[in-house]
Amino acid sequence: MAYLDNIAVFVRVVELGNLSAAGRDMRISPAVASNRIKELEKHLGVRLFNRTTRQLMPTEHGTVFYSGAKQVLEAVTEAEAAVSALSGQPRGTIKVTAPLGLGRRLVASGIPDFHDKYPDIEVRLRLSDHNVDIMKEGIDVAFRLGIIEDSSLRMRGIMECERVLVAAPKYLEARGEPTEPQELIGKKHDCLMLRYSGAREYVWTLQTVDGPRKFEVHGPYDTDDGDVLTGWALS
Repeated sequence: MAYLDNIAVFVRVVELGNLSAAGRDMRISPAVASNRIKELEKHLGVRLFNRTTRQLMPTEHGTVFYSGAKQVLEAVTEAEAAVSALSGQPRGTIKVTAPLGLGRRLVASGIPDFHDKYPDIEVRLRLSDHNVDIMKEGIDVAFRLGIIEDSSLRMRGIMECERVLVAAPKYLEARGEPTEPQELIGKKHDCLMLRYSGAREYVWTLQTVDGPRKFEVHGPYDTDDGDVLTGWALS
C-alpha cells in the first residue's frame, strides 16, 4: 500500500501543482508528501518534477507516468467499489463541497447521521463561497446555489431558494428605498457584494416587469464570505 500511497500523492501534486496543497488535500504534512515523491522517484530512477520556488511542474517522465498512475488509481477505486457492492456495505472516501452558509447550516449538520448509517465512509467537507473547480479538486458531491450551466455534470434540484434584496431599516431611512433596479447601478446605494476568485464584475440578476435582467452594481467593500455579508447588512 505504501507504493500506492506514493502514487496517489504524486497524482495530487501534479493536479494541484503544489506539495502543500496536495498535503492538505490528503491530510498529510508537506514533509510527508515530499518524502513520498522522493521514494517514488528513487523507485523509478527518474526525476518526476522540475522544482521552482512556487510550483512543481512534471518532467517529461512525470507527464508520462501521470497518465498511467491516474488509470491505476481509478482502477483501484472501481475495484473497491465493486467489493463494497458485493458486501452490501459502502466504504471509501467522498469529497463534498458547499457554500459557507449553506454548508454550515444544512450540510455539515447532516454528516454525523450519514456517518452513523455508513460508518465505513470518510467524508471530507470543504466549505467555500469560491467556485471550487470540481474536476481539478476531485470533488464527488457539490452543493450549489443558483443556476448551474455546466451540462457535463449530473445535477439534481433539491429545493427552491428564493433570493431577495434586503436592507437595514436605518439604511433605508438614510439613503431612501429604491423603487427601480436602475437605482442600484449608480453610487446612490451601497451594494454588498460577494467576491470570489477570478471575479471581475458584480452582476445581480433581478426580476423586472420585462423578465430577468442583469445589473452591474457597485459598493464600497466586498468579501468572499456570505456570512460576513449578512453581518454587514445587519449592521
